Amino acid sequence: LPGSKGVRDGFERSSAALAKRASRFSGRGGIADAGVSSSADASINVERYMGKTVIGGNKKKLDETDFERMTVKGTCLNLEKDYLRLTAPPRAELVRPKPILEKHLLNLKKLWGKAEEDRGGTASSKRDYLWFCSQFKALRQDLTVQRIFDPFTCEVYETHARIALEQGDLNEYNQCQTQLKELYEQMLSQPKNVRTDGKKLQKTGLENQNEFIAYRIIYYVYLTGNKKYEGGSSDLFKIMLSLTPGQREDPFISHALNVRVAVAEFDYHAFFRLHDACPNMGAYLMDYLVPQVRQAALQRIHKAYRPAIEVAHVLSELGFDTNDTQDHAEGKKWLLSCGCKVSDDGKMFLTKE
Repeated sequence: LPGSKGVRDGFERSSAALAKRASRFSGRGGIADAGVSSSADASINVERYMGKTVIGGNKKKLDETDFERMTVKGTCLNLEKDYLRLTAPPRAELVRPKPILEKHLLNLKKLWGKAEEDRGGTASSKRDYLWFCSQFKALRQDLTVQRIFDPFTCEVYETHARIALEQGDLNEYNQCQTQLKELYEQMLSQPKNVRTDGKKLQKTGLENQNEFIAYRIIYYVYLTGNKKYEGGSSDLFKIMLSLTPGQREDPFISHALNVRVAVAEFDYHAFFRLHDACPNMGAYLMDYLVPQVRQAALQRIHKAYRPAIEVAHVLSELGFDTNDTQDHAEGKKWLLSCGCKVSDDGKMFLTKE
């Protein structure tokens, strides 16, 4: 009744009454579940709504791959973010939207062009390659969980691939290259945006496709020499069959195809000439081919030239810079490590010994 103790405006407000009403909303699916914030509880809720708790439901435990397939719209405004594997469904407040990702990619490019001591950072968090790799992997993860697969995504993977090549990180490079192959196929399937005058309105994501096809050809050539990898030759033939006449005439791809021919025919002279004239960043991949080509070339030189040949000529044919004192000395040291015999003055390679 109005005016009674604990009653105001016809609504009883005593602690006992409030507790009784709140108990009606307790239990699974109630207020407590609605305020879930921990990743563990969130995973349980996701599994329940995916039908995993019903009879006959899927009993597979969710892993990182499953979480990456979940879609979320990011709201995080922080630029920098370290990469962490997903152990729970992605949360919007921890995922950065595309405009923030675009700003961060631009910052990363500028920072990478600076010397390490000029990049800032702290003693506990140096901005070295490991830091950059973590930042790029976090970028890729945020793009994946938001289902952003567009020219900007291609740019992220291309930039990370180039940095990985420069640092000799073949594992990260291969991950980027594999994803770029799928992205290029998606970009090709999308209608081109053009103006009425026929000019392109925006990036298509395919501007650097030929550059990375050339990298992939050289990478597969490298894999053909790896006895532990049996798919190198088949992958190489597949990509060669997929090339269009226009792509074969592209200078990047044409150079990579010539590298393949030089390695297949044991033409070390042509190989090292191509190595010196390699466009873009393909020389970083060709560096992995140098040891096997150099070893095979030395065996042929040893059999072809008798009884001796100038050391300077041999080193030049094996890709060493004879005009550089240090490189010449390293080349000579390499010859001796292979068991080669040289004259007392060190100028002649004694092939008959």
